[in-house]
Amino acid sequence: MEVIKAVKFKYYGDLNELFKDFREMIVFCIDKALELGVTSYAKLRKAVYEEWKQRWYPKYHTHYCHSACKIATAILKNFRKRKRKGLTDKDKPEVKKDFVKLEEMLFKFEGDRVKIVTSPRNWITINLVVGEYQREFIEAWKRGELDIGEIIVKRDFIIIPFKKEVEFKNIKAVMTIDINEKNITYSIFNEGGEVVKIVRLDIYKVKRIHDEHSKKREKIQKKLAKKPHKMRKILKKYSGREKRRVEDYLHKISSIIVSEAVKYNAKIVMENLKHIRNSANRKSKSIRRRLNRWNFRKLQFFIGYKAKWNGLSVGYVNPHKTSSLCPICGYKLNPNGQRLLKCNRCGITFDRDVVATLNLFKSGCGEFRSPRTLPDEVWLINPDGTGEPLRDVI
Repeated sequence: MEVIKAVKFKYYGDLNELFKDFREMIVFCIDKALELGVTSYAKLRKAVYEEWKQRWYPKYHTHYCHSACKIATAILKNFRKRKRKGLTDKDKPEVKKDFVKLEEMLFKFEGDRVKIVTSPRNWITINLVVGEYQREFIEAWKRGELDIGEIIVKRDFIIIPFKKEVEFKNIKAVMTIDINEKNITYSIFNEGGEVVKIVRLDIYKVKRIHDEHSKKREKIQKKLAKKPHKMRKILKKYSGREKRRVEDYLHKISSIIVSEAVKYNAKIVMENLKHIRNSANRKSKSIRRRLNRWNFRKLQFFIGYKAKWNGLSVGYVNPHKTSSLCPICGYKLNPNGQRLLKCNRCGITFDRDVVATLNLFKSGCGEFRSPRTLPDEVWLINPDGTGEPLRDVI
């Protein structure tokens, strides 16, 4: 199986003219697609090819036409979807950001620099800023262990996807993960279906970051209500800062989880939470806000691609009733404290998050025996590696 990891590089080089022209190409393709009622990439490329050549060839290689058509069809597909949901009232989508997507024919990667082909025998050279993290991928590419996919160049950085073929390892264990707003609980099971380890990771910092920036936004909106242009500019700055802080923290958390899975050679099983936000419309405003700020999908994405990069398979199961049924006998659990649930049939008390991980195992790993024994304690682990056992949990 081919797996991809996208790596960001900062760079030095003047690409203003290329950004301007490529934006015009995308707008041209969008206009033609709307005019002709074309929705597929192949039909759009065929329809615009000759006119595109008259406008931009030989200044630009014809592969730029292919890239512009791909991006235009993707933008229009998303625009139509948003319009059906009533999320926009515009007649056509806008291309707001400057970027260029380059097919493999349009660039040459040389480790510390990239040569971007504009037309046959003409190119622009940009120099990359290479840190320790990026250096690891460059060295692996030089050894022939990695290939390069289509790159995306933006104003501040360039995204280079490194590809490699991975054979999934033989499963010797299973890790089930329950993602919550303030914590992540995971259980590791051996081949006999016995619980080897249960760990709870504290991720309350993510909620705290969102809350801090929410208060900042309220203050900015109140203070600059009569200066909308300045207000939008400042809000955009803080929005980017919030996103970077959250993503950095989630990267650290996902790395801890995947390194644990690698140690046990475990398949990772998570809940399929794809449509969870659809139920938010029936909730109160505060709950809707919390659900919309919950970064479960981003964390699952980080865990998923890092696991596959290390040769571990990832599965998703239906989360229905995973936190309400006894994992031993299947009887309905009753509340027994703040986060505890008790089975009146078995007489065993569980933490609700531990219950979810045990039921995920039963739902997604039928080849192993259902768990009958549990470890004596559950560990609360912080992202810095420190931790302590949680008492009265199971």
